[in-house]
Amino acid sequence: MRRLMIGSGLLGALAIAALLTPGAQATEVVGNADVGDFRITGGGGAGNDVVLGTTNSRTITVKLTASDDSGIKSADFTLYHGKTFSAPDAVLKATESAAVCTADGTTSVCTKHYTIDPRRDLKNSLAGIWKVHAEAYANDGDYVKTDGYTSFFMKRYGKLTVNAAPEPVAKGATLTVTGKLSRANWDTHDYRGYTNQRAYLEFRRPGVSYYESLGYTLTNSTGVATAKVTATGDRYWRYEFRGTMTTSAVKATGDFVDVR
Repeated sequence: MRRLMIGSGLLGALAIAALLTPGAQATEVVGNADVGDFRITGGGGAGNDVVLGTTNSRTITVKLTASDDSGIKSADFTLYHGKTFSAPDAVLKATESAAVCTADGTTSVCTKHYTIDPRRDLKNSLAGIWKVHAEAYANDGDYVKTDGYTSFFMKRYGKLTVNAAPEPVAKGATLTVTGKLSRANWDTHDYRGYTNQRAYLEFRRPGVSYYESLGYTLTNSTGVATAKVTATGDRYWRYEFRGTMTTSAVKATGDFVDVR
């Protein structure tokens, strides 16, 4: 049996935030042309996260704002994985040959669409941080080119199960809660256990809508989480995985246990 541990994710959250902070280091700037907000919709995850399983493709819409006091003549961007734009490990291919920009005064919103197929476009080594190279050209000749303007996560889809036993259980008896955490494998196109990860054990009382956490246990070599608790009353039990830079967060569907 694995002992439940209480821990804080603050340090990890700060580290991730530092990695994703737009470090817009302009490689070339002329005048006051600028690039601003970057948004992904349809990614299937939180914020700009893009989450894919093993078979189904996903179409995302990506928008970037660009501005200059003379207005924007054209702008474009590239989504890539790797240390630098000049030597990427992978580049996503958009439906459009260049971004389509719509002007509103001196600011333009530039859009591209991408259809990502995990069987064709992805492998496990590409999970994690992707970067954005952006360029904007103004009507008066000003321009800006940025390598690694901002970042987003490309994540492997996570799955999580739960089973609390025995059912029903006598009050005061020991209840064993097991679950399995697995994630999409983009190399083999199936799901494999995710090892040594925090699975948070949570319960919900009948009649209320929220879950309470009892701490976490680590998944074993096959992705299985196990915890033992004392049955004190009717409860719904589940595990929650809060995600990593490479894998999406997921919550198991609660398993109700009748305590008699």
